[in-house]
Amino acid sequence: MNLLWADMDTIVPLLGCVTRLHPLIYHRNRERPWSSEGVEPLSETEAHQFLRHAARVQSLKIWEDHIHLLTVLIQKCFFLRLLRLHWQPENTGHLNLFLSPILRHCSLPAIHSDLGSVATCCPVLESLSIGTVRLYTADELSLLSDTVRSCRQLVDLCCPCLDFAAWKHLSDLPTLLTVRIQDHDTYHRLDWENLYFARFLNLNILDLCVRTCTDAITVMQHSEFPSLKEFRIYVYVFPWVEAEQLCRALSLCKACNLERIEISTYCPADQERFSEQYSTAIKTFLPFPQLRTLRLSLHCPIYLDNDLLLEAVSHWPHISHLKLNRPRFPSPPPAVTFRGLFAALRECPNLQILQVSIDAVNIDIDPTVESFQHTSLQSLDVCNSPIVDPEVVARIISSMLPCIYTIGYDDSDDSDDSDQPNLWHTVNCLICRNA
Repeated sequence: MNLLWADMDTIVPLLGCVTRLHPLIYHRNRERPWSSEGVEPLSETEAHQFLRHAARVQSLKIWEDHIHLLTVLIQKCFFLRLLRLHWQPENTGHLNLFLSPILRHCSLPAIHSDLGSVATCCPVLESLSIGTVRLYTADELSLLSDTVRSCRQLVDLCCPCLDFAAWKHLSDLPTLLTVRIQDHDTYHRLDWENLYFARFLNLNILDLCVRTCTDAITVMQHSEFPSLKEFRIYVYVFPWVEAEQLCRALSLCKACNLERIEISTYCPADQERFSEQYSTAIKTFLPFPQLRTLRLSLHCPIYLDNDLLLEAVSHWPHISHLKLNRPRFPSPPPAVTFRGLFAALRECPNLQILQVSIDAVNIDIDPTVESFQHTSLQSLDVCNSPIVDPEVVARIISSMLPCIYTIGYDDSDDSDDSDQPNLWHTVNCLICRNA
């Protein structure tokens, strides 16, 4: 029985123990979902039926809004063995009924006034996830930061933005391994008057999804991450100046063990849509010898030529994924030629995925003379690279990159009805013909 009731994807089976609810829950038409709207709350006798197996449950997901049926229950937890709680309804009434003193993992859809009880009732909480389903007030964000500061054994945290006091508390937690900040719409400026220097000794993953990068840059500038292995940031508006500042701050925070870096932006600042300035961000990642994945998607051209590409991959002997997205709006032509590309590939035998703009107009290599083959590369994306002679390019790809069967490219101007399809489409047809 303990095994049978240990993992529950819904509280419906528990409600199914109530005799009065049998006709509603176990109806003949199983295709129609059961609704508790208009159903009278449980009586004291029925509450005991509901709680018959509550002490056996260890993992519980609450998707339906049936909580109003439990109004007879007092504010006391009856799920004494509950280790993992996933709460989906917006209404958090009766949340205390499920806050076990041994709860390890708690997921809530939003910040609510009773959030503080999570830390109070669950002293050994290891994982806390708070959703971003709506905009938050300053008081709600303050409550979130206070709650986080009350958690003493956090391992994984996913929530909206925090204040500096909460960040300082997190830096003092030796158990903390993962932090994910998701803040699409709410903008809550940090307290610039209380800057500090923090050292996140054991943090492995830092994942940020924010509207602006200002506070993220400040946190990076005042922190060290000696154990950090993965850093991701997705920014809604990301001017190239801030991108440079972030990359520089990342290179100075002593995260020498970084294996994955992903920096992306959703849209450019309006004034930079046709900017001709280059980003030199690629140079700031040279001090990361353990790098395996680097993905940069910035709305400004990333400066890269043959020499810099060769220098970069020479610093990353373990690199396997390298994606440098090129903006679609007008920008200077690519400076990486086929000769430079294959010189770089010789330095990274483990590279599997590559996205980079190349100069496919000025061919500087003869595939009939070269004997080099890179057998690990399985995906090549050339973004919106210009091309003139698809037959020559297809011959180069087929002879020197035998595991490439399709070239990825920016097909925003390519359509089935077009009289002039993208020439990279022709390259792919020729590669398939030669395979």
